[in-house]
Amino acid sequence: MDIERVGRRLFQATGVICLVVIVVLSVLPGSARPHVLGSGNVEHLIAYAGAAFFASSLPALRGWRVLLFLSAISLAVEGLQTLIPGRDPGLDNWIASTLGAAIGLIFARAFVTVARTALSIATR
Repeated sequence: MDIERVGRRLFQATGVICLVVIVVLSVLPGSARPHVLGSGNVEHLIAYAGAAFFASSLPALRGWRVLLFLSAISLAVEGLQTLIPGRDPGLDNWIASTLGAAIGLIFARAFVTVARTALSIATR
């Protein structure tokens, strides 16, 4: 198995894990959810950027599909939070999540370009 294939599979597995973690943490009651940063919107931005970075390696989520998918997931879990005690859904959370996904996609594309160039140089 070549290094590019191993890297792709590792990224794909990490992307799936990120998606599962985001959904699970998003549907926990407010009292059970860990708060890592002072701002929920910063947490959303970072979580969705990481998810987009890794999930964009999944064949079904390449390109802009990852952004649309993560934005839809964010909108869905924000809607679900209306039913969960201690959760306060908000338009600002959805915007932060979608912005994070866009940033993650941009970084993923840059990473792929740099990695392919480095591999091309290394295998000459």
